[in-house]
Amino acid sequence: MKNLGLLNVKMLTLLSEFHLLTLCETEISAVPNTIINVAVGEQVLFPVHNQCGATYEVTLLSKSPTHSKLASWNFNTSYNQPLYENRLKRSRNGSVMLHNVQINDTKLYEIQIDCYSTMAATREQSFDLRVFEPVSKPLMIITCSTSNITMSCTVSMGTKVTYHWEKQSLAGAIIRTYNGTELVIDHIHEQEQYMYKCIATNPVSMATSTPRIGEECNVNPSKGQKLSWMARNIAASGLLLALITIVYICYKIKPTAGEKGSSKYDRYYQMRVEKDTALPELFQPRFSVSTHLVAS
Repeated sequence: MKNLGLLNVKMLTLLSEFHLLTLCETEISAVPNTIINVAVGEQVLFPVHNQCGATYEVTLLSKSPTHSKLASWNFNTSYNQPLYENRLKRSRNGSVMLHNVQINDTKLYEIQIDCYSTMAATREQSFDLRVFEPVSKPLMIITCSTSNITMSCTVSMGTKVTYHWEKQSLAGAIIRTYNGTELVIDHIHEQEQYMYKCIATNPVSMATSTPRIGEECNVNPSKGQKLSWMARNIAASGLLLALITIVYICYKIKPTAGEKGSSKYDRYYQMRVEKDTALPELFQPRFSVSTHLVAS
């Protein structure tokens, strides 16, 4: 029982630590005059290097796509635009922190430092902030045809996503890479079995699909492919039956070599039939008379 209680305490401790980690935002320190790529939900620290003493003012400006004043702080007052009221804060060392960045925070920022106690010129620092949504795990869709396999790759989440493919041996060695959202494979001429996987990336994340084997089309065709195969076979059988029927009809109605010139042949044949029918009636009396005379 004691061991069970200790185990429960450890599990609660681990869960609490995990909860704290999920609540904490990742902090990115911005470097002046560079591009800063960050993910949605992170926080960005704009450094402020104070060389003015106690009396100075710090102003955060949006330079592009629009020019506007976002916030300012001096020794006794502060100002924030309403959209940034709960997200722009001053840190203990005087730097400016932007919390929970979003896609629309992608801007060119500038920090201005104005000294009150000296005649020093205003110092300016620029920061090119670019915010991206991390990519989700790619989904591979395989479409089979007679000679080709078409693989397409999509993600449900992510901005500015680029795709590429890896062709691997069954042992996992990379054979070749391809770019694009779609890959067409001529599986008839594939000498070996290979695995294919799609990799989706953007400047802040990367995700990989579950590997698929190109032979899936041959081994386990989908229901739709089976129906398509059956439809093709039925159509071919129907065409063959129609062809046989046509040949049989043509054979039945085609005249023989002796029957060519059908109109003349029909008249001749009719005359023969009528003549052959009349001959027994013509010669019947003669046969009777001749028989009577011989008998007498």
